Amino acid sequence: MPLLMLTACNTMPTDGDFRARASDLLKTADNAADVDAEIRFGREVAARYLGVVDAVDNNELQRYVSTLGGYLAQYSGRSELVFHFRVVDSPTINAYAMPGGYIFLTSGTLALMRNEAELAGVLAHEIAHVREKHIVKALNIRGLGSGATLSQLASGASDAFRVALDQATDAALGILQADGLQQDDEFSADEIGLFIMVQAGYNPDAYSEFLARVSQAAGSDRAQMSQTHPSFVDRLDKIEVIKITHGLNDLDYALLVNRFKAFNP
Repeated sequence: MPLLMLTACNTMPTDGDFRARASDLLKTADNAADVDAEIRFGREVAARYLGVVDAVDNNELQRYVSTLGGYLAQYSGRSELVFHFRVVDSPTINAYAMPGGYIFLTSGTLALMRNEAELAGVLAHEIAHVREKHIVKALNIRGLGSGATLSQLASGASDAFRVALDQATDAALGILQADGLQQDDEFSADEIGLFIMVQAGYNPDAYSEFLARVSQAAGSDRAQMSQTHPSFVDRLDKIEVIKITHGLNDLDYALLVNRFKAFNP
């Protein structure tokens, strides 16, 4: 089956007022030098991560996830970034957002999904982490290396900055894979991710249903997500409040089960 283009005409909600409100909520702005440094730092973190995991050897699946991710990223408010998406071969249930738009999804996560809307929800959550620079903020990067800025670290202009960059890269991977972000960052990514996926026309209930399914798998060592995120009960409760508060239950959405299964049988 050829890759179907993801277009606004078949997935966008019909409520124009909601789209305008959500668009305003998702606006952001960044200094060009900071953006360049963020991208270079993220590329370093992503390269380090890809040194210990393998990408899934399925070009059609990779294109499908990248196309969907790129479509969702249009609603991120970070038009200055080019987002990159990759499915990696790992049985764990998790996804990772590196600074600058580098996003990784495990094959174990895909195996637990039932439709494209669930995939959109997880990708939107990770896009939200990039949008809010949660990793950069968590590292308090401007406090590293005796006042070094992210631009200085990413440039590797001296041996000292290169050492500091290596330390920051290790710390970023530690946050992503072991320590996790602050709970407020995860709640924020859930909220912003909901707005992104709804703007793109996907059913927000699918994201809740996926999280509930992950919570059922949390007893196994596959569910790494449960170790690096707030409790699923708290997340699902907050998501429901967001949907009610913003009237997200009142719009028409897509699930796109068949298209998802064509690439992830």
